[in-house]
Amino acid sequence: MNLPSTYLSIPGLLKPMELDTLLRLLTSASFESGTATATDAAKSVKNNLQLPKNNSLEKQQIDALILNAIVQSPLIQMALMPSRVLPPIISKYEPGMHYGMHVDSPIMGDPQTGPIRTDVGMTIFLSEPGTYEGGELSIHTQSGVESYKMNPGDAIIYPTTQVHGVLPVTSGVRLAAVTWMQCAVRNPQQREMLFHLKTVQQLLEKQDAKAPENLLLLQVYSNLIRMWAEL
Repeated sequence: MNLPSTYLSIPGLLKPMELDTLLRLLTSASFESGTATATDAAKSVKNNLQLPKNNSLEKQQIDALILNAIVQSPLIQMALMPSRVLPPIISKYEPGMHYGMHVDSPIMGDPQTGPIRTDVGMTIFLSEPGTYEGGELSIHTQSGVESYKMNPGDAIIYPTTQVHGVLPVTSGVRLAAVTWMQCAVRNPQQREMLFHLKTVQQLLEKQDAKAPENLLLLQVYSNLIRMWAEL
């Protein structure tokens, strides 16, 4: 597993029943041009479709399903401590469509959510990887280009500071959900330190919840969050 301050892979973020419900809600959905939500230079490189950001019952149900999965994920909560999460964008790529290399806007939001600082982005894959060709999520990292094409319900979380894009789909259809999070602790190195502290504290707690070492570590962990958190 990659360090939580950089890239976080979460297999099965959406459980099979949740995934089936989401895909069922999309069966009769109408999509619009993805440029509706592109900003800055991304407008010129974004060529896909997306579910309209309206207040339809289907969109409300999809939003609630995905946001609940984020809240219920112990790994996301412990590693990232998201304080605010944008309603997801459901994207669709048909043959010839792609999303060229770009950098996400540092601040996003709408009248409903208000502005948030986009610390990390998340892509949840919704299509079986064998049903479409191309369409990999491509991210330029410090160690080179990383490509992701995961199973339905799996998610990858990545820093929004990196250049990334979706490679052209050559056949089939690629469905994915994308959202962004503002973390209570902005600094990724601090989040990584807290993640490791919490991991060790939980191990000690399993051995003896009343042990002085466990309580001391929990005190340090809690006080560091008080020092670093921005709410």
